[in-house]
Amino acid sequence: MRFLANFEEILASIAISITVVVVIINVFLRYCFGFVVPWSEELSVICFTWSVYFGISSCYKHKLHMGVDVILSFIPQSGQRYFRLFISFFLLVLNLTMAYLSVSYTMLSTKVTPVMGMSYFPINSVLVVCFSLMAFHTIRFIIDDLKPSDNDTLNKAQ
Repeated sequence: MRFLANFEEILASIAISITVVVVIINVFLRYCFGFVVPWSEELSVICFTWSVYFGISSCYKHKLHMGVDVILSFIPQSGQRYFRLFISFFLLVLNLTMAYLSVSYTMLSTKVTPVMGMSYFPINSVLVVCFSLMAFHTIRFIIDDLKPSDNDTLNKAQ
């Protein structure tokens, strides 16, 4: 269960680790032996791309993206929850739209990489996975916002 809770972080860490190791090995081989691994650049770019998208999803899950709280500060405490729900529903629609468009884009991936001859389908599928994960996290945010808060229970008791 711990793997699922840290899914994005684990995959982003693996992808960035592969990127770093491949680049270091390739630089070492180039300067010490004058030999270059032909597929290393493609692999490092693919892994870097995957690490970026899983990093984006991880930050979204932990609400670490920059936000503008100025508008929220002008809204009364009683209305802030509804505003957060409105924003969450907007982001859910946006993430689901991006996931849908990513599926269309990935299905059209007929090209192959020049050196490895790898299809762009698995490379582009990170878009589908990460936007779907962000939609899942948005649903979780909506559920959390719909739960009664401590302030709501205190106000009803009084």
